[in-house]
Amino acid sequence: MPDSKPRNPGRPNSPPPPPPLPTAPADEEPPRGRLPVPEFDEQRFQLQMDDAPGVASQADRRGTRGKLTAGFRGLKQAVRGDSSFYAHVYRGVLIAIIAGLLRVDLWGWCLLILGGSLVLLAELCHSAVDTLARAIGDPDEPRLTIAREIAAAGVLVVAFTSGAVTTVVLSTKLVELFGWP
Repeated sequence: MPDSKPRNPGRPNSPPPPPPLPTAPADEEPPRGRLPVPEFDEQRFQLQMDDAPGVASQADRRGTRGKLTAGFRGLKQAVRGDSSFYAHVYRGVLIAIIAGLLRVDLWGWCLLILGGSLVLLAELCHSAVDTLARAIGDPDEPRLTIAREIAAAGVLVVAFTSGAVTTVVLSTKLVELFGWP
């Protein structure tokens, strides 16, 4: 005969809470280069989730039109909020003009468009992280500053990679046009 009494009087038929994790003494500093991680309180998290209305693990149920509208609205906000988009568009137009004058082939155009798109995508991600950091609190708080710098590093890596691809595509076509060995 199964036991019918609840395991935990606060919540019927729930498992007992896990034992607490060992923590470091408060006066001990974390190792250099690492940020302290706050202790996770599962009970507090569960209470927050119980009180949050409309929180679900379902995907967004907007239609195609709603998603496109939200995407264009987000793009508009990102472009208005960060002047580096103008610099990227300016450089992209210059590259497109030079590629057109050099008569770059189809694969070269594909690489140039892919590189430019990745730069814009990295800038959008950087803008999203920066906007979240400002919305959460003081953007100069060390952990938020680290997040913003990591996002900026992503833009840097993609921009340098795209610049390298652009240099290879355009210089290859230039060498081909001038007949250099």
